[in-house]
Amino acid sequence: MGLTGGVASGKSLAADYFKEAGMHVIKADDIARALGDEGGAAHGAIMQRFGTNDRMKLRKIVFNDPLALKDLEAILHPLIRAEAIRMMKDIAEKAHGDKKIIIYEAALLVETKHYEDLDGLIVIHSPKDLRKRRLIWRDKITEDLAEKMITSQASDEDRVKVATEVIDNSGTKEQLKAQIEKLAKKLKQTA
Repeated sequence: MGLTGGVASGKSLAADYFKEAGMHVIKADDIARALGDEGGAAHGAIMQRFGTNDRMKLRKIVFNDPLALKDLEAILHPLIRAEAIRMMKDIAEKAHGDKKIIIYEAALLVETKHYEDLDGLIVIHSPKDLRKRRLIWRDKITEDLAEKMITSQASDEDRVKVATEVIDNSGTKEQLKAQIEKLAKKLKQTA
C-alpha cells in the first residue's frame, strides 16, 4: 500500500503509527537520505550537480529553481524506486507465504504515478494553511519557501481523486493514531 500526502501533512507520523500497528513500513525519505549520504549511490551525482548534500541547502536550491528540482529528482527517483522494490521483495521472501502488508511512504507517489504499481493508496490529508504553518515551525523556513514546497507537489484534490483511503490529519496526534489503528485493523482483516 502506498502512503502519501502533501509536505507536512503528517505522513511520516502516520507511517510510524502503521509500524506500531505491526505493519512493515518503507520510507522513501530514509532511502533518499542513505543514497545522498557519503558512500551512497547518489552522493557523487548530487555533489557534482549541487556542490552539497546538506538537505536544508538542497531544499533552498531546488525549490527556488525548477530545473534544479528536476535534476535532483532525476538523480534520486530511479534509485529510490529500485531500492524500495528490493526492500519489498526482501520482506515478501521472508514472509514464507504469509501475506504481509507493506506500507510504502513517499511524498510523490501521485506525481510520479508510482501509486499505480501498488495495491492501494492511503492519502493523509491536512488543509494547506495548516501544512504551511507546520512546515514553517518544524523546519524553521520562510513562508515563501514553504509555499514553494507545497505548490511543487500535486494538489490535495489530485491526491484524493486516486486514493483508496483518505485519513484526515487536521486534528491531534491521538486522533490521527486512532484513525491509523482502525485502518490497520481493516487492512489486516482483508489481507
